[in-house]
Amino acid sequence: MVHKKEERNVKNVLPNKYIPVLSPKVLRNVISRLPKSSLLELMYVWPKLVNTQPHLDKENSRHSQATYSSKVSQEAKELKRNLKVPKRKIVEKILFEYWSKGLNLLQLAQVDCQLIIDRPNSYYWIKSTVRDSNDKEVCLLLAPQMFLERLAAELSALYLTYIYVCRHPRFPLILVRVQVFDLQPINSTLNSSRPHIASHKPYFVAIPLNSPHLIHSPGDDMVTNIVLQTVEYCLPQSANNLVRLETNPHQKPLRSLESMHIFNGNSRFGNSMGAWTPYADGTVDLLPFGELEKHTSLNPKQTSSVPSDDDPSKSMLKKIANLRFKGSQDGVLKSSRLYDDNKPIRKLTIKSIAHDSESEAESGNEDEFESNEYSSFAPVQHTEFIIREKVKIEHENCSNIKIAFSGLDVFAGLHELSVTTAEENKMVLNALKIPNYLTGEEGSSNGVIHNGEFTKTS
Repeated sequence: MVHKKEERNVKNVLPNKYIPVLSPKVLRNVISRLPKSSLLELMYVWPKLVNTQPHLDKENSRHSQATYSSKVSQEAKELKRNLKVPKRKIVEKILFEYWSKGLNLLQLAQVDCQLIIDRPNSYYWIKSTVRDSNDKEVCLLLAPQMFLERLAAELSALYLTYIYVCRHPRFPLILVRVQVFDLQPINSTLNSSRPHIASHKPYFVAIPLNSPHLIHSPGDDMVTNIVLQTVEYCLPQSANNLVRLETNPHQKPLRSLESMHIFNGNSRFGNSMGAWTPYADGTVDLLPFGELEKHTSLNPKQTSSVPSDDDPSKSMLKKIANLRFKGSQDGVLKSSRLYDDNKPIRKLTIKSIAHDSESEAESGNEDEFESNEYSSFAPVQHTEFIIREKVKIEHENCSNIKIAFSGLDVFAGLHELSVTTAEENKMVLNALKIPNYLTGEEGSSNGVIHNGEFTKTS
């Protein structure tokens, strides 16, 4: 994870090394959310950074700070080789042996951002759209350093502030973590074990490249609104064409940063879901300068297929469902990634979650998505449709039926439901007859169905 946090001489901006007063139980809960591999990586990297050195007891230690830091990094390397070391032992070493005075603001920010990378379903996200004075969408063109300095200066006029920024290693996104603090009343700070400042919940902003949308934390409290208004104020402005942020108050938060990025970032898949997926996947036709001999019509062996089923009708049903929900007979994408990025695909230093031990599995998140043959390319957790159709042909009155779906992956559930049986009289959903909007074609959009046509509402 590439990270960057600049020390700024701005009043009320807290320094990297500031250690907030947090109980061991709270700290344990904070870092235990990370998988073992990431904890070991942080334990290895922190001693190498100036602002995150392990805490040395200078009076009773025979080591210098440099020697002690090297020792901690070396131990982390050795623990990486030992796959059987329990996660709780690593947590105890970090909190009670090497950083016994507590974790500073930089470390806590790195833990939170690493959690977004390791467990991308740990946070909820919504979007705001940048529009100009003519109400047209405007792509964000930010100078990150200037934007962050201005954001820190503006927020620090209202709160004690700490801002951290990092680049997502998998997606072309810049992650900004904003944390603001209030001073505690004087009578509550007399006890040294009580915190002198109270932190509000960290607020996250994910800035996609070449997109008019801003992905950020949901919320309607005063602090959240102030942070979002400050972000809006700090956007680059033109005197002749001022820009603003527009946030749909009716949108439902998504619990997947990847899905949010596909729908609102620079992904060509955002508007090509369901049966339209092959157009974004590049499997329908060749590029203008593509090799003609590689066209799928000339290479039948490349045609998608699914494993044969004992029941031919069930096998055919699965192919039809895959075509409706994923655009191909086997439901597998050819593309290695679902977004545009000029960076080459590379192996990540810190991998995705892998429960490589019993203790790791015990601490796993129950709400993590488990991928299977029905899993959506961009999971959606909530969607609503209002059906307004004529009840009878001779009457003008329309129905007003609301259908709402909720779950970890709504369209994966509908996909699986459509292939439970090949007997038409027993089908709950018929893969041939299911409306397009129920196959995920509209992504995370809610809408109204009138005269058989879908109209987006949010």
